[in-house]
Amino acid sequence: MKRSLALLLALALLVSCSHQHYTFLKAAEERETVTAAQREEYAAFGWRLERRDREALPDNFRTCLDTFKRRSAVPGYDPDFVPTRKGLDELKVSASSDFSAGELDAVLAEIRKVHDGPVTVLDLRKETHGLLNGNHVSRFGKQNWDNIGLGREEIIAAEEAMIHGTVGTQVEVGGSRPGRSSTLDVTSAQTEAELCASRGIGYFRLTVLDHCFSDPESIDLFIDFVRNLPEDTWLHVHCQGGVGRTNMYLVFYDFLRNPDVPEKDVIYRHFNQGGNFMYYKGDKPNEEAYKVPLAQEKAEMIPVVRKYIQEQQPKGFKLTWTQWKAKQK
Repeated sequence: MKRSLALLLALALLVSCSHQHYTFLKAAEERETVTAAQREEYAAFGWRLERRDREALPDNFRTCLDTFKRRSAVPGYDPDFVPTRKGLDELKVSASSDFSAGELDAVLAEIRKVHDGPVTVLDLRKETHGLLNGNHVSRFGKQNWDNIGLGREEIIAAEEAMIHGTVGTQVEVGGSRPGRSSTLDVTSAQTEAELCASRGIGYFRLTVLDHCFSDPESIDLFIDFVRNLPEDTWLHVHCQGGVGRTNMYLVFYDFLRNPDVPEKDVIYRHFNQGGNFMYYKGDKPNEEAYKVPLAQEKAEMIPVVRKYIQEQQPKGFKLTWTQWKAKQK
């Protein structure tokens, strides 16, 4: 009897330990479930001029071939840890902030120094954006969350109409605060997809909310996109600044292409090449309050994505991320 009881207790403990409980498992879906009044809180107050049309590389440009840099101290970062480069030099990927028309040409010129095959741009921005007279502009509001709660297809359709509707008009463009603006006489307007098509390269759009861990639909679409991406394709990834959402998806891409490389090495090597530190938990003394739980969410959930990939990739992804996550606790 005692032996049976002990066995049952041991079994219960084993089952309990095998089911990890996650604090932020459903946070991405909950964040996007908003009322009309809540959406109004984040509504854009105007156009922001982000990148002037010029022949130069955009901010935070980097490639998988770059050397590792010694980065400034971030809580949780071990400066003495040197990640492996295994599989990194073969990843065929680069990254940057968003770009103007001339800056995209500069990006392609850099890529062509090391790659002569097809190129595809992966655009991660949920916020409405495009090219006016070759300049990169976006709609900007509180926390850069203007399109919170809207679906991908809805955002893309509305964006195309809004961008094209500026031709022949005067558009006020400014910085990230109201009251600082100038007037742009719009003679040409393109979506980013149209700009890429004009340069003969591919384009794929995901709508990921700024500062946040990704919504599940975007992860599902990304994994399907990567599985169908020809192996000789060079991928250029960007968001607005090129260090947050961009680095999260660089990490996901590395997880998929190099499943045998330890998680810590992947996180560190993309930080050491210029992106944000994905283990950061928002514990800098001067961190903005709303960003703290968002950082904690990313630090918890990005390793969960790797767990999913490790489990499902050998099975041909029979379960999507959305389906697999629904089975977790």
